Amino acid sequence: MKKMLLCGFMLCLSLWAFAQRSIQGSVKDETGQPVIGATILVSGTQQGTTTNDEGHFTLTVPENARQLEVRSIGFQPVTIPLTEAGSYTITLHPAAQSLNQVVVTALGIRRDVRSLGYASQEVSAQELTVSHQPNLVNALQGRVAGVTIGSTGGGPGQGASILIRGINSLDPGKNNQPLFVVDGIPIDNSTSVLGTTGGRGVQMPNRAADINPDDIESITVLRGGAATALYGLRGANGVIVITTKSAKAGQLRVSYDANYSRDEIDKTPKVQSIYTQGYAGVYDSTSFWPNWGPTVEEARKQDPTHPAKLFDHYKHAYIHGNQFRNTLNLSGGTDKASMSSSLSYFKQNGVLPFTYYQNISARLSGKLVLSKQVETGTTILYANAGGNFYDADRFNEEMTYWAPRWDVRDYLTPEGTEKTYGNGNAWYKAATNKFKSYVNHIIASSYFSYQPFGWMNITYRLGIDAYQDNRTATAPGPKGIPGEYVDDDNGQGFVHKYGTNYRQVNSNLLLTLQHQWGKLNTTLRLGHDLLDRATDEVATEGDELNVYNLFT
Repeated sequence: MKKMLLCGFMLCLSLWAFAQRSIQGSVKDETGQPVIGATILVSGTQQGTTTNDEGHFTLTVPENARQLEVRSIGFQPVTIPLTEAGSYTITLHPAAQSLNQVVVTALGIRRDVRSLGYASQEVSAQELTVSHQPNLVNALQGRVAGVTIGSTGGGPGQGASILIRGINSLDPGKNNQPLFVVDGIPIDNSTSVLGTTGGRGVQMPNRAADINPDDIESITVLRGGAATALYGLRGANGVIVITTKSAKAGQLRVSYDANYSRDEIDKTPKVQSIYTQGYAGVYDSTSFWPNWGPTVEEARKQDPTHPAKLFDHYKHAYIHGNQFRNTLNLSGGTDKASMSSSLSYFKQNGVLPFTYYQNISARLSGKLVLSKQVETGTTILYANAGGNFYDADRFNEEMTYWAPRWDVRDYLTPEGTEKTYGNGNAWYKAATNKFKSYVNHIIASSYFSYQPFGWMNITYRLGIDAYQDNRTATAPGPKGIPGEYVDDDNGQGFVHKYGTNYRQVNSNLLLTLQHQWGKLNTTLRLGHDLLDRATDEVATEGDELNVYNLFT
């Protein structure tokens, strides 16, 4: 009887623990204005939501939840107790140290956070570099509320996607990613699929990955429609505003940063180690069937060369990867003229054999103050990036059919041809079926600012985003040696060349008029923006090589 009562009590307790209820509410500031983009979390969990453009929120909470944590940039965080009430009105108070916080918004305009009528969130340089991500998009993971970030794969240099306002089109081919703006100039952050379609599942970097995260001073994420209105349709999915480190007056400063990390495969499929190659219990060292033969002990009686233990072929096929970055920074100058520069080298060796990605980048930024009314500056970012990429899905597929009786890393015969028992060798394909990319990318911008009166400012900004991406896919043909295994993926050999030339020029002129009427501040901005963009793509494919290793 006691056991039955105890079981009944535990069952009721479990049902109570897993029960949930829905609550709603609003978040406002001291003046009663809605706080947009505030984060509401159930204390001790990752369950939460953010407020909409009217400051409202709806959240499902466990019945046993006791507190809510409410946070927003520029305000003091608060913790409120959860009661039986289903609706809450929460008031946030300004954080004393954040009253004058300034963020960079559209067209490089700096605004006081409290004066904004839309949602924005800033990520500092320290937050970006703490995780040492090779791609700055990945560095935003978990640091911006309401933003979804996903990597296209785990290979070296592979790209990342970001969604700020979700998918806003039923067209599967439409780009839903935000607009990227660097120092007031929009840039291209696309991931080109040129040469990767038609059965070749290679994942390539996105172009924002060419920017060294160590060169970034801050990133502002603009979500609301009002925040992106100045960019028109280009800003419909939100805007990522990147501000690079600028020249500052002072003594010459030199800094050096180096970091290293090691990459390992987290999980591989569990495999059995009892039965070996063959079919229906019959051992065959050339069988297509990798594990349908007899036990290892029985096979060793027939074939003394059979290893005493099968390879854990998934774990054995992958290798340890690593990545390292070295960055040198110099800055200094006077109130009249200042300069900042950096030089960086990054390399990532993949966990897939023979894959790698490297990036050499340089930055130069200068500012010249000609008078109290006139100021000019220039920033140039250059990156030389590239590597060898391979299809991870294809690699895993080959390993599925590979017999663990054989060492997949022993992939070459003495004649230099593919060593296999009949199925394709994943290591040989990765070593010979190459897809290389070489990119030269430049992002440059210059501005000229003239302030004839305290209430008037005229700024002209000119910028260019241009890159050249040359890709080459190659595989050797058969050597013609008797008994040579001709791999289906390589066929008779091929050389495919793909080229992309991209250029985007932005020119904008902005007139800003400001006046204070007592306690009322007014700002009027008039401007002109010009965008000129051109893309040239070329593909040349040649198959069945006359000379097995002449890739031309």
